[in-house]
Amino acid sequence: MPLQLIKGNAEINQKLYTYFDKLLCLLEKMSDEVFWQNLVGERALNLLKRYFGSDVVFLGFIVYLAPIIGYQFSSLFNWALAKVLEKMYVSIQIGKNETGYDAIQQFIASKTTQIHDLRNVEARCIDDEDVNDMQGPNPPPKLTLYPLDEVKHEIVYKGYKLWVTKKKNGGIQGQNEHYYSNNIRDLLGVMSSNPCIEISMRGQDLKLLQSLIQEWIDMHYERQNGKLTIYKCVHTRYEGFEWQSVGSKELRSFESVILKAGQKERILKDIQTFRRRERWYTNRGIPYRRGYLLYGPPGTGKTSLVQSVASKVNMNVAIVSLSGSMDDEKFNVLMQEIPRNSILIMEDIDHCVIKDPSSDETNVSSKITMSSLLNALDGVVAQEGSMVFMTCNDISRIQPALLRPGRIDMKMELGYADKEQIRKMFWRFLYDEDEDNTRIFDDETEKKGPSEKLLALADAFTDMIPDLTVTPAELQNFFIMNVMDKEEDEREQQDYSYLLDAIPAFLETVKKDRQQALEYKESRNVDGKKGKIPESDNNVENEK
Repeated sequence: MPLQLIKGNAEINQKLYTYFDKLLCLLEKMSDEVFWQNLVGERALNLLKRYFGSDVVFLGFIVYLAPIIGYQFSSLFNWALAKVLEKMYVSIQIGKNETGYDAIQQFIASKTTQIHDLRNVEARCIDDEDVNDMQGPNPPPKLTLYPLDEVKHEIVYKGYKLWVTKKKNGGIQGQNEHYYSNNIRDLLGVMSSNPCIEISMRGQDLKLLQSLIQEWIDMHYERQNGKLTIYKCVHTRYEGFEWQSVGSKELRSFESVILKAGQKERILKDIQTFRRRERWYTNRGIPYRRGYLLYGPPGTGKTSLVQSVASKVNMNVAIVSLSGSMDDEKFNVLMQEIPRNSILIMEDIDHCVIKDPSSDETNVSSKITMSSLLNALDGVVAQEGSMVFMTCNDISRIQPALLRPGRIDMKMELGYADKEQIRKMFWRFLYDEDEDNTRIFDDETEKKGPSEKLLALADAFTDMIPDLTVTPAELQNFFIMNVMDKEEDEREQQDYSYLLDAIPAFLETVKKDRQQALEYKESRNVDGKKGKIPESDNNVENEK
């Protein structure tokens, strides 16, 4: 039978039948002189008949049908070839927005040197995360090689040959789709790209390929275990934005962040409670998200607190800035693609002037509208279970709509260090244990606790630093300059009182820094327009 072209494959038979049926219908129409008269016009057809006679229809067949037939057969060939290859290979595509994409890409990069026919590659400089910064000077970044896009490469893993392709525009083709493209489609594919990695293996065992890829992901997360991953919003091609891991760091010790009594414990308890109560939120129809606002002068530990809390609850951190060229559409996409198991930080929200569509003001630092930002805080576009930390220096500059309950669930002021913080900072640097279980200052009564001399020094130091005058960051810098930067033998030989002698100069430096910051603020006229908080929103917790 003429239609039974390929035995045992009804789908290909149907495809071929459709092609030839359409071709025969077209030939029947083209053999009619009326078709050509409608196509080129009666005058043109008569002119062609004068020169070519009865051959004009035949020549029309050739000119008109040649590109159509060529394209159709090329498309048919590509489709048939893809169907044959489908029976010989299994493949998996992993989109760039998937959690395991970075893990797979790093594994492929580690195998790049095994690709013998590799000639052109993409190079990136990456810091060596396995090097301990305390062991010596910072090492130079490592040059890591990645295969180029749209180029298939062969790698070998556990004896299996795998073919890897980085695609600019991914997406599994449907069974009834043509494997073709044209210039317009290529252009649109680049501008709205959905990058992915396609991994293929000969055979029919898809489960085996899945298990191999899962091993790569498991190995990556084993290396990341015990580390805090930092994600940042970065520019991509064609003015897009995406989340990108900027590296991993050692977990921030919760005890290393010294705040006023009970502050960090209250934040931690709230987060732990929130993470356990998803069903409670769902049953009551409340968006499952949580918003926090940390405000206070620079250097009071806002970002450090978030990093330490994230480390404590085994989460990562994603940082976004609302200023610059980001608009509503890009912002909404980012909120939907927040890296899994990450706390979102919007830093210095008071320095970002949100665009108001009803206003003609052009002096704004962000293209994001208030409605878009509110939707993110309300959980409309953000993922379920998201936690958002907003930080600012001056709470009075934040628009009241952002602060109402339901968007910001907890507000906390992190101010200048009180006496208890000053004392804890002292013990943190002078009596806390290092990694090798030694102390900055050893003394003969170490086993019984700090000596009376050290206790007296702590009291004197605390008394000399005025209450609520310096930030924890300024105190930390004081100890680094006067304790950590001194050689060990120099510290042991000197009397501890040199710390007290350094305090007046330290306080004078702090005073000058404050004055310089004030003058800069006045010169920039930062206080031109400030939003005021209504009394209903002014119930901010001052935990001093």
